[in-house]
Amino acid sequence: MPTVTFEPEDLYRLLGFRLPLERLEQLLPLIKCEVKEASPEMVSVEVTADRPDLFSAEGIARLLKGFLGKAEGSPKYRVAKSRVKVKVSRMVRRVRPRIVCAVVRGVSFTESSIAQLMQLQEKLHETLCRRRSKASIGIYDLDKVKPPITYTALKPEKIRFTPLEESKPLSAEEILTQTSKGLEYAHLLRGLPRYPLLVDREGQVLSMPPIINSEETKVTVETRNLFIDATGFNPELLEEAVSVLVSSLAERGAKVEAVQVEYEGGGKVWTCQLKPRKMTVNPAEVNRLLGFNLPSGRMAKLLRRMRFDVEASNGRLKVSIPPFRSDILHPVDLAEEVAIAYGYHRIKPEPLRLPTVGSLLPASQASRRIRSLIAGYGFQETASYLLSSRETQFERMGVKSGEAVELANPTSQEYSIVRVWLLPCLLEFLSKNVHVDYPQKVFELGDVVLPDVEAETATRVETRLAAAICNFKVSYEDVQALAYSLLEQLGVEGWRVEAFEHPSFLPGRTARLLLGEVEIGLLGEIHPAVLEAFRLVNPVAAMELNLSKIFPETFKGK
Repeated sequence: MPTVTFEPEDLYRLLGFRLPLERLEQLLPLIKCEVKEASPEMVSVEVTADRPDLFSAEGIARLLKGFLGKAEGSPKYRVAKSRVKVKVSRMVRRVRPRIVCAVVRGVSFTESSIAQLMQLQEKLHETLCRRRSKASIGIYDLDKVKPPITYTALKPEKIRFTPLEESKPLSAEEILTQTSKGLEYAHLLRGLPRYPLLVDREGQVLSMPPIINSEETKVTVETRNLFIDATGFNPELLEEAVSVLVSSLAERGAKVEAVQVEYEGGGKVWTCQLKPRKMTVNPAEVNRLLGFNLPSGRMAKLLRRMRFDVEASNGRLKVSIPPFRSDILHPVDLAEEVAIAYGYHRIKPEPLRLPTVGSLLPASQASRRIRSLIAGYGFQETASYLLSSRETQFERMGVKSGEAVELANPTSQEYSIVRVWLLPCLLEFLSKNVHVDYPQKVFELGDVVLPDVEAETATRVETRLAAAICNFKVSYEDVQALAYSLLEQLGVEGWRVEAFEHPSFLPGRTARLLLGEVEIGLLGEIHPAVLEAFRLVNPVAAMELNLSKIFPETFKGK
């Protein structure tokens, strides 16, 4: 979890009143801030990663004022429209295509407040922005910038400016190889034909996202006006990041201005307007979830203490969610807010009204029985990784191409997709055990993941059983006997077998199993070309059964 530090005196200034340090230590865990260290000079807390609004003293003070009943409802931040314009070149479309900006005026920094701003920026980078891969945030001294500002992308050899904390201009390559931030985040730009860049009307560089800002636009204690940007891919995430930053500055009395962003060939949009979101909550459902019996009026008051605006309407609560609360995704999240405001320490534990006894799930019971049966036929169980490669799953199996769930950032090509069937895994296992005595009889019972655009997650998980026999002499009949006997022992009725052709199997020695018109399995002798691809010198007869289709009710949770 992110660790946030702040000076108690700075927190008290934001609160408008003082608290004994012991009382502060008691309160912070009640609002999801676990105290690690506390002294009159510095307090260190761990904050859950889903609460970016608590990554600074401003956010903690804002919530504490509500929790202690000193403030109610959502803070009202007036947002004016800035005269500062941002133009986005079409050159960034294939690099980091989106930008959200804001102007903050009238800041009055101290060493404590500027430290909080820098801490908030870094914590957002680590969590919400996924170490700058999804978004990166830039903060600049607006008085050192000449608007309009252009967000563009240039070839690396054409980029040269003085990066933050450096004394001389460096090229893009030198920035990536000689500065600490460049070394840390260079992988986000490596291989791109162009690097993103923010420049003002005089060509002065503000930053090279997502790496580093320029020294010329550095924010100091003397800074009074700020320009803030977040660049990345998802406009909603960028809005969330900027909203958290500017709302924290607004807690110190600064004025926020929305900025108009003009995309080349794509229209104009006002960014950072700090608009709240709306969500409707059923008080009865909240009471059911929490085991409470609170009237809706009491519940509304508790939500206001957590800094939400609430209206009662037709037995429901209409909740206005501040823009800095990006963690509120579902009414269940608001139920948690009610519990926090009520006080977890006030909730008394109750004994279970209905004693229960744990038991295996139907799918686990069925899997255990199937494993026992096939082990009784003399087969040894193997367990392979759910991740595989296109080479193993398709190419070496003689399948020219196929659909699979691919990893966005695989650590290696060997584990770049999620497996779509089990037989390749068994053949790979056999290929690594050619020195073991024959016959080799192995099986695996496990899940595969298939693309399915109609499913909620665009994927479908199926439970499969695969078995393979490798010996000096083995045939279709050997694996057929296994499949027939196994289906009979499992009580499967109405299935039938028909001849089938598949590139992984020997023509004329392959069949598929059908239950009605649904294909439930495939069996046969592995094709010599596949054996050669896996460097197997002996024949292999194999089968794969789709347990999710044979027993749909048992494995429906998969």
